Amino acid sequence: MNTRGRQSQYNRLLDTFDAEHKSFVKCVSYLVSLGFSPSQANNAVHVYRKGDATQARFRLSRDQRNELLNGFDAVIKTPKECVDYLRSLGCTYRQATSAVYKYRQEKGLIGYGS
Repeated sequence: MNTRGRQSQYNRLLDTFDAEHKSFVKCVSYLVSLGFSPSQANNAVHVYRKGDATQARFRLSRDQRNELLNGFDAVIKTPKECVDYLRSLGCTYRQATSAVYKYRQEKGLIGYGS
């Protein structure tokens, strides 16, 4: 059975399972045993463990992204520092990782020619 769930549903199930005190693998296995695909379960546990909001508080345009990351001196920071910085401003984990990846790629810090 490939059920599609919402993060709020996953969170409730994982809270009931006491996932906070169990390994990542056990939590994924638990969700799979309930009928979710391994991919869904893996993503759900990842987001659950990251915490915070799963809905972005604002949209981040390319110009905004560049302005924020330039002001943070992102070219000399680690990707994790940049992601954490954007998350502290209200970006979701996915939004922040995507923004940092695109920024680093455009600056030639990763990808072809780096």
